[in-house]
Amino acid sequence: MRKDMAKVVTEAPRRGHANRSSKWGRRLCKDEYALDDHGATRAPVSRHRQYGWNAKEFSDSLGPLRGYLRKQIGRPWDNVWSEIANTLDSRSLTGQHIFDHIRWEVELDAWLGDDGRLYHKRRWGAIELVSGLYVHPVTRLLARKPERPPACGFVAFRRAEAALRSFGIAAPTAHDVRRFRIDGLRVWECRDGCWFIHSYRQVPAQLVRVVTRSDGREVPIFGAAHLERTATKQANKKEVRDAQPLLRRDPLAVNGPRTQTKSAK
Repeated sequence: MRKDMAKVVTEAPRRGHANRSSKWGRRLCKDEYALDDHGATRAPVSRHRQYGWNAKEFSDSLGPLRGYLRKQIGRPWDNVWSEIANTLDSRSLTGQHIFDHIRWEVELDAWLGDDGRLYHKRRWGAIELVSGLYVHPVTRLLARKPERPPACGFVAFRRAEAALRSFGIAAPTAHDVRRFRIDGLRVWECRDGCWFIHSYRQVPAQLVRVVTRSDGREVPIFGAAHLERTATKQANKKEVRDAQPLLRRDPLAVNGPRTQTKSAK
């Protein structure tokens, strides 16, 4: 571990550090208190009420610490902890702060359940360890459990649904999404094992009406630009053969291999 780890993690300037502190809770003077609408008798002390979005926030730079811990994967945790303890001063406030971050980053008290899964304790009870760094309860080696990929491509589904919606096509289910493939301004649709091609064109924003304001100024109102379908035809064998890479692609595939649908054969 680098000697200046405590300085690197904790001494970055805080966002909003240049704001003048107003945490003095002053009382309003007599002239202000005599006003009809004087509000509160004391100024607020909450930093968010004083500065709003530009309030001071913690700015610990945890990247170097996390990088160091990930490089120690596979080593005995006792050796790693000894190296950290020899580098950081646990008597100082910054040293204790780094030790707290290490305890948050690494699960030190994980155990194996009767089902062979890793568990760790939380305030509401024991839960399964899903991802992150942990000390193996048997070997005492620092290990990392990778984050589990999502079981369903929800994000991919929303992205594909929004892309079809821009063409005016509603696809409320995953089955409906998989019926379509988008190729530029053309949309392929599978119906009963046959592929149809819908051609679209871009319609620019057009003037709808002109509204006259009270001061006499005229304000034009434009309609939104949209895609308009121009033609629909059934794809022939050559078009289907040339579009095989597009038609084999699963629009909801997250990280898995591309699957070939029966309709694309």
